[in-house]
Amino acid sequence: MKYLYFILIIFINLSIFPHDLWIQKENNSYVLYYGHIHPKQGESKIIPYRAENIFKYECYNKEGKLIINRFNQSYPVKITGNCDVLFAAFTSGYWSKTFKGTVNKPKNEVDKSIDSWLSYEYLKKIEVWSDHFTKPLTNELEIVVIDNPFNKKLGDKLTFVVFYQQKPVKDIVVAYDERPVGSTDDEGKINIRIKQNGLQMISATLKEKGDGVKADHIVYTTILSFEIKK
Repeated sequence: MKYLYFILIIFINLSIFPHDLWIQKENNSYVLYYGHIHPKQGESKIIPYRAENIFKYECYNKEGKLIINRFNQSYPVKITGNCDVLFAAFTSGYWSKTFKGTVNKPKNEVDKSIDSWLSYEYLKKIEVWSDHFTKPLTNELEIVVIDNPFNKKLGDKLTFVVFYQQKPVKDIVVAYDERPVGSTDDEGKINIRIKQNGLQMISATLKEKGDGVKADHIVYTTILSFEIKK
């Protein structure tokens, strides 16, 4: 019980802003949205963002080869083409927690910062399955699934691995649909049971030391998404 409580506290502390990134297929384009997939009372589903906050949006084929990395520079950001997996990278910049609240500014631009961080968020969406997707596509914080998720159904388990800079990361808290479910083992692996149909969201957060001037920490959050239709 204490272990689960500890995991929950870590996840809450690291996931400073519980917002979602997700991709919707609209005609022949993959549109990137930000907000709350399952908004609670008083929350907006879609939160507009600045297009310049998206610093990477990539389209890969079944062989894991990058085929498109150009996207429009206006909101909402989209890629047009045929993609088997997509990867997006978003930053909301520097944040500082003060006695008056949390502001979107670096530590050196506020009075008496309690805590400060630089935020990066990543999203990978798998459209079709390929064995090439059992390895990371980037050097960023990234989650891979080592089984074909499209062959699974409600109640089945899937094995995931969390990578950072192409290396498995142990003891990192993982969440399913924004709820912490455990932490990775020595090989960066975790097993998760499918509890719902539709869009699946597996996420993890990693915290590193910042420069101490603009930010005390750098917080990376990554999401892996795919759909279970059975």
